[in-house]
Amino acid sequence: MDSIGRPQSRLARPADTAVVLIDVQPRFVDGMHGDAEPVLARLEQLLIICEWFELPALATFEEPVAEKGRLPDRLESKWPAGGTTFNKRSYGLTGEPEIVSALEQIGRRRLVVAGAETDVCVLQSVLGLIGLGYEVFLLEDCVFSSEPHTDPAVTRMRSAGAIPCTYKMLFYELLQTDDPLAWQDQQARATQHGFVAPESLPPLTL
Repeated sequence: MDSIGRPQSRLARPADTAVVLIDVQPRFVDGMHGDAEPVLARLEQLLIICEWFELPALATFEEPVAEKGRLPDRLESKWPAGGTTFNKRSYGLTGEPEIVSALEQIGRRRLVVAGAETDVCVLQSVLGLIGLGYEVFLLEDCVFSSEPHTDPAVTRMRSAGAIPCTYKMLFYELLQTDDPLAWQDQQARATQHGFVAPESLPPLTL
């Protein structure tokens, strides 16, 4: 850690990383531009490896939740034990003091961010988190929007300091090694919960 508590390594490591899932609600999934399956498959795997690598997880749901829903069933079934959820009215999650406090209590300065919508709640949340001193890994294949042209939003987040990343990149950074002694047993347990190798996931439609 540096003098203000930020990780010194630029590689994602389980001990200093947490996952933030923004507004992956049926209303937004149903309105997603493009094929939803590749994105949902990656989000599902992301939640599975939260258990594998013991990553704290926090999810937000945009109000009114009664209309927009919570996690789709396939993701709800993979939600890690101990994960926390919060409803929000602000587009950016840093506009909600309760969520900011919860992130402080988690105590991880590196946050992996995924969810919706890329150009609204994800954008504003990422910029707010960077402003609070967090190091943000933006999972660019795990964010989505109803808007087909999200390149300006991604460019803004990168320019502000967000680290571009994919689910596959993240998984292998966390894994660190191909030594069977280091991860074979854990992989077997994760496979029971639906884990598949990143290379087996459906291709993204570009």
